[in-house]
Amino acid sequence: MSIETKKNEIRYQTSDPRRMLNKYLTRHVCKTWKEDFIDEDTQEAVTIERNEVLFQRGTLIDQDVLAKIRFCYDAGDIKGDIEVSNQKRLGFEILNECLYPYLAQVCIDEKRYKFLFYATGIEPANALLKDYIELNYNFGFRITMIKEFDKCVILTDTLKEKKTDVEPLEIPENAPEDNPDTMEDEEPKDDNRKFYQIETKIMYGEVESSGTFVVNTYNVERAMMLINAYLKKQEDDHEREAKEKGWTFERKEIHPTIEAAKPISIGRFIPKEFSLAYK
Repeated sequence: MSIETKKNEIRYQTSDPRRMLNKYLTRHVCKTWKEDFIDEDTQEAVTIERNEVLFQRGTLIDQDVLAKIRFCYDAGDIKGDIEVSNQKRLGFEILNECLYPYLAQVCIDEKRYKFLFYATGIEPANALLKDYIELNYNFGFRITMIKEFDKCVILTDTLKEKKTDVEPLEIPENAPEDNPDTMEDEEPKDDNRKFYQIETKIMYGEVESSGTFVVNTYNVERAMMLINAYLKKQEDDHEREAKEKGWTFERKEIHPTIEAAKPISIGRFIPKEFSLAYK
């Protein structure tokens, strides 16, 4: 018994019923027509397209189904070709259009690196990762792992030097020491910045929420400053959008507090602008 894969699938489009026998439909076969109606608000004629599924995707075209397909062709319910396959395929990929955090591990010149970045799925993640590495590294590489990261907001510190005039924050007792588990051969840092994963409780006025942030900065205190700045900008953007649409907007006081904080082992964050090219 042979194994069925995409490698040995035979798929084609045809309007000849004889070439459909004992094949499977690769998609729904629909009857399509148009109807006109009067819009009650504007009193204008509006045309809409109607669809009725005649045969389901994955249906085996035996003699009975073939007779029905012939009848539909003769009646004009089916127009054009029908795509068929020698394999029954019912599964389908659900495509995502939103950017989501991904973590990848890559072996470059026999050294291991971790990358954090945004992507819409595994395939675009693989493509953008190869693109970025080809542009920014000089050696051969192997991608050894790509996976979805925790749902979070990723922030990066644009300061070139560490600031010391920051008041210390009270860190939860369960927060680990500022010493992440480093990977062997991890990419050397060109400054003292680290990646911190911070769980927060956020008060929007009287409403309590939570949020996870990954911040590339010098310490947890500065990470909280960046989180505060991010939340304030979000509130500013919402207020501006509301005013542009003529809506009322009640600005709220926002107070984030740390629930847990820990450094995590990540070598580099690929800029979001790079990821947007693959959206």
